[in-house]
Amino acid sequence: MYNNSIYSLQKRLLAVFLLIISIFFALIIRLFVLQIVKSNWLTAKAASQWTRDLPINAKRGTITDTNGATLAESYSSYDVYVRASMVTEPVKVAKLLSQVIGLNYEDTFKKVTNTTVSESLIKLQLDNTLAQKLISANLKGIMLSENNKRYYPYGDLLTQVLGFTTIDNVGQAGIELYAEKYLQGVKGYALEESDVNGVKIDNSLSTYIPAVDGCNVKLTIDVNIQQIVENALQVLCEEQKPKTATAIVMNPNTGEIVAMSSKPSFDLNNPPRNNVSELLSSVKNLSVVDVYEPGSTFKVLTTATAIEEGVTTPTEGFYDPGYRIVDGEKIKCWKLIGHGQQTMTDGLCNSCNSVFVDLALRLGTNTMYEYFEKYGFGNTLGVDFLGEASGILMNKQSAKKVDLARMGFGQAVAVSPLQLISAICSVLNGGKLYKPFFISEITDVNNNLVARTTPTVLNKTISEQTSATIREMLEAVVTKSNAINAFIPGYRVSGKTGTSQKYENGKIVPKYVSSFVGAYPANNPEYVVLVIADEPSSGNYFGSVVATPYAKLIFEGIINYKQDAPTEDVEADKLKLEKNIQVPNLVGLSLTEAVSKLSALGLQYEVAGEGEIVLEQTPPPQTHVFKNSIVILTT
Repeated sequence: MYNNSIYSLQKRLLAVFLLIISIFFALIIRLFVLQIVKSNWLTAKAASQWTRDLPINAKRGTITDTNGATLAESYSSYDVYVRASMVTEPVKVAKLLSQVIGLNYEDTFKKVTNTTVSESLIKLQLDNTLAQKLISANLKGIMLSENNKRYYPYGDLLTQVLGFTTIDNVGQAGIELYAEKYLQGVKGYALEESDVNGVKIDNSLSTYIPAVDGCNVKLTIDVNIQQIVENALQVLCEEQKPKTATAIVMNPNTGEIVAMSSKPSFDLNNPPRNNVSELLSSVKNLSVVDVYEPGSTFKVLTTATAIEEGVTTPTEGFYDPGYRIVDGEKIKCWKLIGHGQQTMTDGLCNSCNSVFVDLALRLGTNTMYEYFEKYGFGNTLGVDFLGEASGILMNKQSAKKVDLARMGFGQAVAVSPLQLISAICSVLNGGKLYKPFFISEITDVNNNLVARTTPTVLNKTISEQTSATIREMLEAVVTKSNAINAFIPGYRVSGKTGTSQKYENGKIVPKYVSSFVGAYPANNPEYVVLVIADEPSSGNYFGSVVATPYAKLIFEGIINYKQDAPTEDVEADKLKLEKNIQVPNLVGLSLTEAVSKLSALGLQYEVAGEGEIVLEQTPPPQTHVFKNSIVILTT
């Protein structure tokens, strides 16, 4: 009995001892967790209780053009806060803030007296002049944190390319969004010790963590050429009244995007944030994110492919009765009575659909799709911009002969304007498809190089020999055909017009996309220009009338800007443009009679409608025009 009692006591003592040891070890582990594992977290937690901080926003990087002209920059502004716990004269503070900033007094007074929060935001990005008024009042509780406000010196220039930022300087569209990680910088903080009520403790330790400013981005854009493009598009919109208008200028030898614009646009300093639909539609970069059926401008690529593959030559003869029949379907040429006998070069100059139906069928589906891939269609090109479209290609296995025939002259295939101009550049520069790009280089605040873009060849499309042939043929299109509106005395310009009809709900509708793509100088292009007018409503819709004259404005602007001297005989060229031909009255004549009269006078023509009698003509009778001018006949 005694031994059992001793044994029982020993067990109790052992249990107590083990319990104490367990508690001791638990405390050691807890101390280890608090002092070692969670040390930094607890320190930060404690610091947040006895300190107050104001953010110091980093200065957003500058965006410049290729010449260093500033396109987007930031200037100092101030974010205004109020700390209710520090306010000693709430009525004065609320009155001052409401009067200087232009706020509702009652709402402001509520924030000034709201001690349930450490601080309340009053205003973001207050101008320096108004901020100084708040500072000079020297009222306790008003806190100012330096910030930056975005400013675009050229207003609505490059609206869709540059994009814009949110009110708190975060990239929201365009290059501002694409290069956000470089432009934004790193925020800093100003820390100061305070008591339990959030009031600053005098003579206490303050900490200042400076912000790191964002990097600067240099673009391939030349602001001088951009202004030329913007002005040309503005004239186009006023005269042709399209739904939208788009233009691109590209360096064909590097892939650099020299200029790009879409209309309508808006002033980047005052984006329509209250009208979301207008904002989204106007900020969309149509050249990059939109697709369309290119129509006759695509014939340049079909020609290059056919010559490269040896299925035709510039001098081969073709006969056009005004149509081709493929898979039982009649594919009409725009000239319903046909172009008759013509060479391959004539076919390109005349933009004869029948010729390009023949070429597409000769090439065959496999070869056509092989070149689609070479030209970059059906895939993105990798441009340094968000939302790039890949275009739309019919599944190769589903494409019938009639589909292939239409692809030959730019129907049944959808591409982005950027894809088209990049492909055109490749057949003009010797066969190199370059990756298009906007950003030339990125540097930090100390001007140290962070990144640089070098020209990148994506594909080899055609040979140099074929490219030289295409350059000659396209120059002939301007000097001898309906692209005469791009002709500039003394200078060599090449190009091709395009007019494509739109589809809605699977049916062709009387809505058009008018375009022109051309190059300068024609023999050794330094600039390739694409102009597109979507749904012009002035009465004309042919690319030769709606787009070509405005591309000419761009070429002329570039020539003047570069101060290029003439390379050809200016006076001889001017004779070609003398308006010494009087347009006859063609209304009431048969189409055949009207065409015969125009041809005899050396005038070009385009036919709107499918009738046989001329109902209207543009320009009107008795108008004096130059040789090779275009007369539009409405039947």
